[in-house]
Amino acid sequence: MNVLFLTSRYPYPPDRGDRLTILNLLRALSARHAVTLVAFTNGSEPPEAAEHVAPYCSRIETVHLPTFRSWIQAWGGVFTSMPSQVTYYLSRTMRERVRSLLASQRYDAIITHVIRMGPYAADVDHPLKIMFQADSNGAALGRSMRFAPWWKRLGIRWERHRVDQYMVHCAQRFRETWVLAPDDKKDLERLGCPRVEMVPHGVDERLFQLERRALGEPRLMFLGNLSVPHNIDAATYAVRELWPAIRQRWPGARLFLAGADPAPAVRQLGQVEGVEVTGRVPDLAVLWQSMHVLLAPLRFSTGIQNKILEAMAAGVPVVTVPAVAEAIHARDGVHLLTSDSASGLIEAVNRTLQDPDAASARAACAREHVRAHFTWDLPVRRMEALAAETEPATARGSVA
Repeated sequence: MNVLFLTSRYPYPPDRGDRLTILNLLRALSARHAVTLVAFTNGSEPPEAAEHVAPYCSRIETVHLPTFRSWIQAWGGVFTSMPSQVTYYLSRTMRERVRSLLASQRYDAIITHVIRMGPYAADVDHPLKIMFQADSNGAALGRSMRFAPWWKRLGIRWERHRVDQYMVHCAQRFRETWVLAPDDKKDLERLGCPRVEMVPHGVDERLFQLERRALGEPRLMFLGNLSVPHNIDAATYAVRELWPAIRQRWPGARLFLAGADPAPAVRQLGQVEGVEVTGRVPDLAVLWQSMHVLLAPLRFSTGIQNKILEAMAAGVPVVTVPAVAEAIHARDGVHLLTSDSASGLIEAVNRTLQDPDAASARAACAREHVRAHFTWDLPVRRMEALAAETEPATARGSVA
């Protein structure tokens, strides 16, 4: 098959969840199909970015969109019905590039990564358009509301309203909308989105081969892009609310906040005794091998968290909140430990460190759970099944 893949972020470096998802999905797609990637760039991509993505694409087209222009568009979009996260990525050049590709080649499938790229595919007349939405953006905004400063809440409420309306608009114009977790599927269906399918993604298979060497004083890690709100909140919550009690019980323990682009609020956390802000780590294998616990107290998030799947695949015991575990059908006490309260999370960490044999048994169950249920081949197989039901004569696509 010939696949056109549209994304708002160039998928390298894989320093945030969406980039990691796109890179792995391209890798899985390219094993059996030809992929044309169309992506925005903003100038922050490293020189070696192209060489890391090229092996998975038969063709790569990029459109440069300066960040300052995007922010002007986003603020200007506040007074329209289109979400600011969509107006941020508006580009006449991108629209013309997509139209040119559709006019010059026959594509068997068009995959659009989230609603940010909706304007470039929603009006295309093609029988197999898929929106890989992953999460319900509106639900994520709603969950963030109670943790946001009061002066931001009106803006969040307005953005959520526009996101929900635009999500329905897009979903009606795609063959299917893919999400990762049951709660996201329920939320989009509640809004009125048709043909929503749950298509879990996968994990880097190399993690299953890692052998842990977690020795000495306890080492805990929080992982994620440290510039996005839900990770900033989780890292701050871990250090300010959980770490003092953990450190008191385990005086030699260390907490690593690992991830790209730490916000100033996160960098300040590095001043707390026993806490280290690492920034982006090019190869996480060494950290995974040495960690005793992945601590992920995410108070608002949606969908499947890559950090949880990676830790479980690497054999690292996980402590997180119930909603994160439920999204991947992981069971408290069997695959990991969960709690919604600060005291419960502290106790879960203590249990993990006090009984390493039980923690290792849970980690082993978790590893097998991920191995059995999360593979990047699942979305590829779903696309292939849809293609088998699609009339090939109309697969080129045109703008309606």
